[in-house]
Amino acid sequence: MHEHDAATAAGERWFDYAAAHPHASLEIGGVAVVAGPTPSSAELHALIDLIRAAHPPLRDRARVRGTSSGGPAGPPEHLQEVALPAHGGDVALHTAIERVCAQPLTDVSWGMTLLHGHRDNEFALLLRAHHGLLDGMSLIGITLAAVREPGVPQRCAPPAPPPPWTTARVRALVRAAAGLALPARTISLGPTRGQAPANPPRRLWVPTSLPRMKAIATAAGTSLNDVYLAALAGALRPSLPDPAAGTVRAMVPLNTRRGSTSAALGNFHRGVPVILPCHLPAASERLAATHLATANIRTGRRDPDADVLFETLPTRWHGRALARALHPRRTTLVATHVPGPARPLELHGHSIDALLPLMFLPAGHHLSVCLSEYAGTAHLAVVADPSLPDIDELPTRWLAELDAFEARFTPPRQPSVAGARAAR
Repeated sequence: MHEHDAATAAGERWFDYAAAHPHASLEIGGVAVVAGPTPSSAELHALIDLIRAAHPPLRDRARVRGTSSGGPAGPPEHLQEVALPAHGGDVALHTAIERVCAQPLTDVSWGMTLLHGHRDNEFALLLRAHHGLLDGMSLIGITLAAVREPGVPQRCAPPAPPPPWTTARVRALVRAAAGLALPARTISLGPTRGQAPANPPRRLWVPTSLPRMKAIATAAGTSLNDVYLAALAGALRPSLPDPAAGTVRAMVPLNTRRGSTSAALGNFHRGVPVILPCHLPAASERLAATHLATANIRTGRRDPDADVLFETLPTRWHGRALARALHPRRTTLVATHVPGPARPLELHGHSIDALLPLMFLPAGHHLSVCLSEYAGTAHLAVVADPSLPDIDELPTRWLAELDAFEARFTPPRQPSVAGARAAR
């Protein structure tokens, strides 16, 4: 095992969770859509070496239960190539992404898949990794490393001893333990609570303007994350059982990087529960209620005792605590948000036109969503049980919620003087 650090400590709980739920895929990742000729195997091997150099644990084979790693693997073992139907466009690309993701990694803990042929002078690189190795921010970090961009995250220092016990720290521990121990009545989106999907999940993406979402957030006095979650609450509303007994509880990953870990690779997230106000009839009411519901996220970013539960529990219990927090009786879905590069990136001189996020689906869950940012575009990514009713409509409903926010909070644009004269 590589030297013990904060990333290793946080990632262990995900490896334990995966070992206890072998039929659930804990892979996250992204798809870079690149304008340019298909790269050679030698070029891709060099790209893989850059990624492996950025984060040493990525050099290892897949972990076997009860062991730390399976030893080093070579670049060819991380690479797969898939030729798509000629001129199949986005339909062929998205179908291939679903097919690749339906085959979990076995020999290695991360892999790259070259997808090409669907469009002239365009290819896609699908990167996926076990969530115990990386979180969304780390995926962005190794993407920067692969394209030789500045600002590549560094390894973090070994974890410091936990701070001394204070009254505030004891209270935080009691709150965290009570949050796991007390019963929770959450709404299940699937036909049977806790039953794993029988078929591989569907994956859907929809893009929208990132400046548009930021303008809505500014006008409404909320955050971009609030706009994302409130729109999700409205999009889920038509699909809820009637009458809906319980609440829609989203587990929202919170970045816990601080100090020596502020620019580190690994897994540095903990889940924060947020009740989505799907029951409220008006979009503006849902946005206001979401802003109140996410107060614990804003305070958690500044709370030095936010991770007291995992700092106190023996490491061997971390996986059990995570499994309880993600149990379908306690959590309806996972909803994450990954900020990305603000400007377009290039790979070997060719433009990366889009970065599509890939989300995991916890055991017994029927829906996970992710909002990612890249070069002025926000992508909503959905991974869902294909048996969910009207799941194909969820992205469209989410966009409709943004339309409702825009109509409510942002004033209509005034025509320019030149435009007004031209209209006369």
